Amino acid sequence: MTAFSGSTAPAATSTAQPDALETEILTETKAQLEEYCTTQCRQQFGLDASVTVTLEKAGQQVVVKKVVAAFPAGCTAAQKQAALSFLQQTLGTAPTAAEGSTP
Repeated sequence: MTAFSGSTAPAATSTAQPDALETEILTETKAQLEEYCTTQCRQQFGLDASVTVTLEKAGQQVVVKKVVAAFPAGCTAAQKQAALSFLQQTLGTAPTAAEGSTP
């Protein structure tokens, strides 16, 4: 790592650039996770659910802090449970179910 620090030191004169890049990466990762989970709920369980993911930086890692899944009206308990189980296995965090209809 020390070999890289000398070559990157001039580029790291502003602390705003790394923060902006980190925020952009987190935002993109959040969007991709939500899109993936929403698509999988549709394909695997036939649900037009809406999945919202909250990420949190923990030291050098990024972890999923919260997952909220909004299910459409008329969703069966079995569909909901299957989707919630999938989300927990995929994201490593127990999701919260929020009732709501998705257009």
